[in-house]
Amino acid sequence: MSPDLKVGILSTLYTTWLHNSLAIALVIAIGFSALLMVLKPRRRLVFFFLGFLFLLLEFEYEKHFGKALEEQTINSVILQGQHLRTKSFLEDFFSKLIPFGLWLAGWGLILLGIVL
Repeated sequence: MSPDLKVGILSTLYTTWLHNSLAIALVIAIGFSALLMVLKPRRRLVFFFLGFLFLLLEFEYEKHFGKALEEQTINSVILQGQHLRTKSFLEDFFSKLIPFGLWLAGWGLILLGIVL
């Protein structure tokens, strides 16, 4: 393998890690929780699994598809005219409430798994 190809592969791995380090950590935690659920099923592990799943969904929502879903919904709800209040509510709902709800559900389930 040529040196420039090695550098390119390492650079790709490094930028992938920088871009997705939290997602990679959450996938590892989800996999570990799922493995433990199979080996020794407990309610606590189900809460951990679901909590990490919600946190991964929140990460992906904010990073990749939240804005597109927001724009698509606003364009389909508001067909004509200026409905500023409705548009403002939908923007807040999709950009603030959904991410916060997913984050709260994720950490709430993980905390519930710790407490129980």
